[in-house]
Amino acid sequence: MSNSKELDTTREPARKLMSIGAAATVLQGIKSKFSSSGGGRHSGGENAEATGARAIPTDGRLELQQFFLESGREEPPLAATAPQLVNSEEDVIALVNDARAKMQVIRVIGSGHSISEAIGDTGETSNEVLIRLAGELRSFCLVSSSEGTKTFKIGGGYYLGLNPLDEDSTWANSVNVQLNNHDCAIPILGGITHQSLGGFIMTGSAGGSVAHGFEDVIKEIHFVNGLGEKVIAAKGIDMYNAVGVSMGMFGVITYVVLEVPTPSFNVKGTESSMSVSDSVIAVDPITNTSSLQKTLETQEYYRILWFPQKYAQRVTEWASVRSNSNEIDPYENILSLPVVAGAAATSLRWSNWLLTNHPSEATYKLIGAELKLFTSAKPQEFNDVWYKVIPMDDLVPVDTTFDTTFTELWFPMDKTDDVLDILRSIYEDQQVAGNYAVEFYAGKRSPFWLSPAYDRDGMRVDPYWFVHQAGDPREYFDHFWNALLGVEGIRAHWAKYLPAADGMYGGTRYDLAFLKKSYPMLETWLEMRKAADPDQIFVTEYWRKMFHIEK
Repeated sequence: MSNSKELDTTREPARKLMSIGAAATVLQGIKSKFSSSGGGRHSGGENAEATGARAIPTDGRLELQQFFLESGREEPPLAATAPQLVNSEEDVIALVNDARAKMQVIRVIGSGHSISEAIGDTGETSNEVLIRLAGELRSFCLVSSSEGTKTFKIGGGYYLGLNPLDEDSTWANSVNVQLNNHDCAIPILGGITHQSLGGFIMTGSAGGSVAHGFEDVIKEIHFVNGLGEKVIAAKGIDMYNAVGVSMGMFGVITYVVLEVPTPSFNVKGTESSMSVSDSVIAVDPITNTSSLQKTLETQEYYRILWFPQKYAQRVTEWASVRSNSNEIDPYENILSLPVVAGAAATSLRWSNWLLTNHPSEATYKLIGAELKLFTSAKPQEFNDVWYKVIPMDDLVPVDTTFDTTFTELWFPMDKTDDVLDILRSIYEDQQVAGNYAVEFYAGKRSPFWLSPAYDRDGMRVDPYWFVHQAGDPREYFDHFWNALLGVEGIRAHWAKYLPAADGMYGGTRYDLAFLKKSYPMLETWLEMRKAADPDQIFVTEYWRKMFHIEK
């Protein structure tokens, strides 16, 4: 019996290798077919065709989703078991008044794309009420039309695109499709559009461009504050700049008025993979700099993924511009195919196991070979409607099978090469290089006081962590916080993993003094927040610790 157990233990790495090999075989076959046949796009049926929308593929995905959902998430769940549906501003006001009387805390959940602590409580605030906006607060109304623009009043709970985890969400009733039906287009979107309109705005989310910002089209933000008052924050006033990025701590965003350009437009571009030495992050031996900063500043829409493992050293570049061509050539993300997403997810899980339990050159070489395989697809060109192209990861099952989380760190644009130098250094440790990628985006300056892009264009770094693998993402992100928190001007996306409040990272303390230095209007923001919510009915313990909000 003892020998049998010992034999099983010694065979475990081999089993992992064989399973990864099987996943690689699936990936190779699918990628070959994908490259030669022009993609794996799934038909959306008559309804999808009628709205000009893409349908989420379903074949085989439910089984894959269930398998990975059963593996569990590392981050703690929300304390509230189910959100309460709120259908109107009057309902919100009544809920606020009731919460004040009962000393409750109200938090709004949209698509749940933020980490759970940023949305609501993780067990420390027992009197929390979690709500989801519905009814009138998911309405869409054309208010006015003039030459070059149309104005819309849209419920804060309306999803930008399709939220695959909400059965009431469809492409046809998304903000993007509705705007396109009116011959309008938002100039920039994030990498996915599952989020609610209010949630996307108030967390400081952004797309990959310095030419366009989502804030460009926001005319008014309507919300109910902690006194049960309806407030309209119009562009140009302090309240607009304060509530725009407020993480739900000023109140409940009920409506957003967008002033959107017309006509709609198409976007064309390319996606290709290459070695690091042939990419924009390669160091010029003469100038000792890369061309990443220039590329981020000049490309209209841009994103790259860097696979920094020493036996991979690959980059996948996605770049696009607005197009006058009406010839449709869809963008195809290979991970939208359920079989590919499942195979890639399996590879990530087991390569992580090997990294943890059998760190060796053999493991590093295997991971490098896997990632080279994944980034070996032929370059593709695409041209399609704006909302089908700009969110390049929209059809990837990022909420289920391929659930990915990250910390998002923003830097002044002129710090780009300094940041790259630091990353190259820490990625020499293959445990930090890991089994996944790091993403680089640009972001246009924002008027919102707590936006990571407040008052400056920036570049941002997103180290990826696969949720369905063993380990603690915070321990992984510690490497980046320790190395990068000392870079002058660093800021972090509020809805993603943040350094621990008052934590020490590489000689820098992430405390209120640090935040006030990073966000010059934070003191005013805190004063306005207190006036808008004197009873603190929108403050959880997580945010209380982060901003030192006294009870």
